[in-house]
Amino acid sequence: MRFSWRMLGTIVGWLIFGAWVGFGYSIVQQNGQRGIQTVDFQSYALAAEQMQQQVSPYPAIAEAQAMWRSVHQWEQRMLNAPDLAAKLAVKAEYDQVGQIVGPYLYPPTLAAIVTSLQISSLGMAAILSIATLIFVAFWLYLTKQSSGWTIWVMLSMECLIGIVAGNIEFLLLLGSLVGGYWALYHSRIATALIIALMLLIKPFYGMFFGALALLAYCSLADQTARHALLKRIASIAGLALGLIGLEIWRWDRALRDETFSYLTHTLEYQWFNFPAAEQSPMSMWNRTPLQGLINLGINANSAQILAIGLWLVVLGLIGWLVWHKNLGFPMLYGLSLLLLYWGRPVGWSFSFIELIVLSLAWHWLKLWGKIGLSTAMLGLIGSRWVALILTAQAQGMPLNTLQTTTFAWESWLVLPCCLACLGYAIRQQSQHNVSIAINQQPSAHSAPLG
Repeated sequence: MRFSWRMLGTIVGWLIFGAWVGFGYSIVQQNGQRGIQTVDFQSYALAAEQMQQQVSPYPAIAEAQAMWRSVHQWEQRMLNAPDLAAKLAVKAEYDQVGQIVGPYLYPPTLAAIVTSLQISSLGMAAILSIATLIFVAFWLYLTKQSSGWTIWVMLSMECLIGIVAGNIEFLLLLGSLVGGYWALYHSRIATALIIALMLLIKPFYGMFFGALALLAYCSLADQTARHALLKRIASIAGLALGLIGLEIWRWDRALRDETFSYLTHTLEYQWFNFPAAEQSPMSMWNRTPLQGLINLGINANSAQILAIGLWLVVLGLIGWLVWHKNLGFPMLYGLSLLLLYWGRPVGWSFSFIELIVLSLAWHWLKLWGKIGLSTAMLGLIGSRWVALILTAQAQGMPLNTLQTTTFAWESWLVLPCCLACLGYAIRQQSQHNVSIAINQQPSAHSAPLG
């Protein structure tokens, strides 16, 4: 009977979570009927349309910068309006004009896929909804957690916003989970295909796979297993690079030149070189150490070098922490994902961070630790809802974060604290394993049996 009740609870949990994901899809469907398009997907669709017309998918640098400046100008109009009525009037005007579509800032592969598969905004919403369901289901399977843990995904608005906006990020996160798992345990060819596709869409996911490979190597204590892993990683990397090379060769010369020109001038396509006062609200939305350094007044090029240095330092510290600990894939994935969030240049969200950190640390926390970490995560989630309410009330454009240009607290506090939680869990797990090993050793004074 207990099993049947547990099964019923699991089914109910997944039905509720499925309905929540379906709610995000229905918002996109309703918006489409009213002529409102998904803002992130629109940049992919416009680039796809331009490529069909044999036009570069990339805007001129001045055009991209003008778009970011227009967002800043709308924010300033709201903030400088004399009273609430005037602020709401500005917001109503902004809503009527429609959300500003950002420039296409990816390699051309994503736009080519949108063209070849004829993906619409509703189709993208369906893809992202399915990807979210699979990601959460596979994660809970790997960590042996119940469907009740989906509450952390539902409470956090970031997944819902991603589906509604049509952002490709959730499909890439699924790719990181499946590709990372297969990289260590399953088909090399399938893994190489996933990695190549992901890097052709967002190259900085190379930081994730690089971190995962290094941490997996550091975690192994057996020398033979480490050599086998090195050979496996080398073969996957070679296949992935070969596939990427074939895709680049497939582009015509003009598209290659345009893409490489964009990649070598990435910072200039963003807002990073604007005066600090003109970077908001992007400088609030972007929750990365790079942005945090720029907010401190460091110029973009120097900040980029410092951010890479910080990432390497943190990677080295975590490599030392996991040395010979024989960690399982879920912990290695959690650490690698946090390192991706720490190292990427632009990051609008910390998707799934509550679910991943809590599910990995929970078993190793005592009662007050569980209460404290849960409360902190609820506070983080609550801050996003407050930011959304302030946005709806035309109190600027915080969107889904309460961090400011003067104090980028999500950039500097949230990720290090999450890494510290996982570090504590690793330490507790290591001590537990040592204790078990000691207890299993036969006593030197015990008499032989038989």
